[in-house]
Amino acid sequence: MASFERFDDMCDFRLKPKILRNLLSEYVPNEKQPLTNFLSLSKVVSTISTHKLLSESPPASIDQKLHANSKSAVDDWVARLLALISSDMPDKSWVGICLIGVTCQECSSDRFFRSYSVWFNSLLSHLKNPASSRIVRVASCTSISDLLTRLSRFSNTKKDAVSHASKVILPIIKLLDEDSSEALLEGIVHLLSTIVLLFPAAFHSNYDKVEAAIASKIFSSKTSSNMLKKFARFLALLPKAKGDGGTWSLMMQKLLISINVHLNNFFQGLEEETKGTKAIQRLTPPGKDSPLPLGGQNGGLDDAAWNSEQLIVSRVSALMFCSSTMLTSPYKSKINIPVGSLLSLVERVLVVNGSLPRGMSPFMTGIQQELVCAELPDLHSSALELLRATIKSIRSQLLPYAASVVRLLSSYFRKCSLPELRIKLYSITTTLLKSMGIGMAMQLAQEVVTNASVDLDQKSLEGFDAASSKNPSLTNGALLQACSKKRKHSGVEAENSAVEVGVPRNHSRSPISLKIASLEALETLLTIGGALGSDSWRERVDNLLLTTATNACEGRWANAETYQCLPNKSTTDLVEFQLAALRAFSASLVSPSRVRPAFLAEGLELFRTGKLQAGMEVAGFCAHALMSLEVVIHPRALPLDGLPSLGNRFPESNSLASQKHNTPNLNKLNVIAHDGDDLGNRWLANADVPSNNVIQRTLDTTLPLQETKRLKVGNDLATVVSLGVEDHTDMVASENVQQADVPEKVPEESLGQVSDKDAMAPKDGYQEVESGTRDGEDLAVKDSLMVEASIGEKKESFGESDDDSIPSLQESDFLSSDSDSDIES
Repeated sequence: MASFERFDDMCDFRLKPKILRNLLSEYVPNEKQPLTNFLSLSKVVSTISTHKLLSESPPASIDQKLHANSKSAVDDWVARLLALISSDMPDKSWVGICLIGVTCQECSSDRFFRSYSVWFNSLLSHLKNPASSRIVRVASCTSISDLLTRLSRFSNTKKDAVSHASKVILPIIKLLDEDSSEALLEGIVHLLSTIVLLFPAAFHSNYDKVEAAIASKIFSSKTSSNMLKKFARFLALLPKAKGDGGTWSLMMQKLLISINVHLNNFFQGLEEETKGTKAIQRLTPPGKDSPLPLGGQNGGLDDAAWNSEQLIVSRVSALMFCSSTMLTSPYKSKINIPVGSLLSLVERVLVVNGSLPRGMSPFMTGIQQELVCAELPDLHSSALELLRATIKSIRSQLLPYAASVVRLLSSYFRKCSLPELRIKLYSITTTLLKSMGIGMAMQLAQEVVTNASVDLDQKSLEGFDAASSKNPSLTNGALLQACSKKRKHSGVEAENSAVEVGVPRNHSRSPISLKIASLEALETLLTIGGALGSDSWRERVDNLLLTTATNACEGRWANAETYQCLPNKSTTDLVEFQLAALRAFSASLVSPSRVRPAFLAEGLELFRTGKLQAGMEVAGFCAHALMSLEVVIHPRALPLDGLPSLGNRFPESNSLASQKHNTPNLNKLNVIAHDGDDLGNRWLANADVPSNNVIQRTLDTTLPLQETKRLKVGNDLATVVSLGVEDHTDMVASENVQQADVPEKVPEESLGQVSDKDAMAPKDGYQEVESGTRDGEDLAVKDSLMVEASIGEKKESFGESDDDSIPSLQESDFLSSDSDSDIES
């Protein structure tokens, strides 16, 4: 009975040669066997990659016999493939070429280094042979690309690798002229792109020929839209073959000239005749001749193209995509970007909306105008992509042209009604805000808020049934009532905004993608420009985002149970919309502002409900938002915006002012400690603050009893000033006593602990109180205060303060109080 060989496990090295030989015998045909199943090759490739059958790198413990067995199996594998490559049968030759490409990737370094020249010549012969079938040539392009990619990892074969890569250029150009099969064209573009990125020196002698061949394919009427984009992407990579800035600038100049030549024909009758001529003249450097357009003397236009608006737009879109790729791709040398020419081109395209100019005689028929208007959205989309690429490429260096960009975006926002184009506008705005910061936010804030109010109109939500939210998940009745009022208010604002910016009212049916784009723009605006605190738009944005987030999540949290009764609805769209709404609302709560968040309670309720009821992605963000709001709910330090500093007017008071800003409020600390907060206990234990008795004794020695009772201490008072002068009684009555506006009612949070008798009496609004260093000055101060003070009312109920801070006093310091003009009643 024969004994069976036992293996340790599936990673046993002795298994590899056996598995490889089984693949050869069962799936890879030989010279006599026909190929019966093409799909079996996928199993062969997967098994080789999984088990590393061609690695030939045994562990150190493997003896020489096993290593020889493995090497013999790989030798048989390579010999079988070379025999198939040279076969006269196209199917067998195709199998050998495909598997030799896999071998180039998976074999050991020693074997590849010894054999790559033989393999390369075998593959190149099929590209040069006119009798080779199309499928064989496609496979040859792919396998040569794999071989050159592996060859680029060897540093000692760079010169030989460039020599091998240069041998491919001329056969490829010949194939471009002869064959127009899309599969072969894709293989050719992939191979050329590999050579440009890995061995750019291979193009030096044939650069112009390759450029002309690619340009002829772009301007060919037989090239599909898919291949146009692939050719444009390679053309953008071609300047890297030379690597100097002049080559990049020349290519960009040719592209812009070709685009304007095409637009001259396309916009004939829709713009002034001199506009196209001026656009091309601006592209010519002073004192130099203008280069020929890409594609030859006429810029690639032939007789058929002059009568095909669709073909012109497809070419222009491809050339604009090429320009955008050049702007956003890294380049190893310094380049000069023609920003002015690019913005002029974008403006020229966006200005044309299909209407005939009133001051010009009509040069086109109604059918021609119809064809032009049908293609204009695609052309505008390409122009917007070019504008976004320009902004990305130069970022903050766009500053000299910032006014032109803002004017262009604002004007196009007012007349753009197509959702796809408005999405791109929001994306460009977001990119612009991130690139240029708060200065650009100041210029675009009103435009973004006005248009977002239109697109976020909550009257209807396309793609989701508003009637499905009959059971709201938010149980807070006050929140729902407030949100209902805000929805009505937001709808009115949206209608007014639509009239203001000239946007059609049909944006109440804005698609989800447009709403998401507008929410992302608002989030970016709050992140970058939230510190502006502009009263003209901040409150409006906060209300809008609260309404949008509530309506997006109310009754239909994005989870699996949401759509049991709505099988045709997209859960993915709802998840994305809810996430965008919640992100923007969270940004409105945590972004810098002059006042505390107005809708903090509503936000906490919304995020807590989403954390419990929503699906994994939305619930995860709600948990993150709650963590971000923790610092707003329980600040680790008291706010520093309590008392305005007079350090510039009184330099000698800087030390006391610094003490004032870092001293906590005793009333607040008492409340915190009473609630059992450990943080408040630590503050009370560590704060270097005089006790209430010490403060009272200090006041008794500086002011009469009646004035002491009426003294206000809090965040709404003026700055504490310490005077170190000997004889400046006149300064107390004139220069240092400042008049401040006092509101009709003083909030109870700003009041300290007072008696019931004082609570029933009217409260005087005191000005800045100064105490001199000599006898008799107290009376002068008191008289001055009584003349200057305004009368206010005080509420009878007293509570703890949110932002009050009590300054630290010493025996030599003197207390002054004033009412801050910014207090809200």
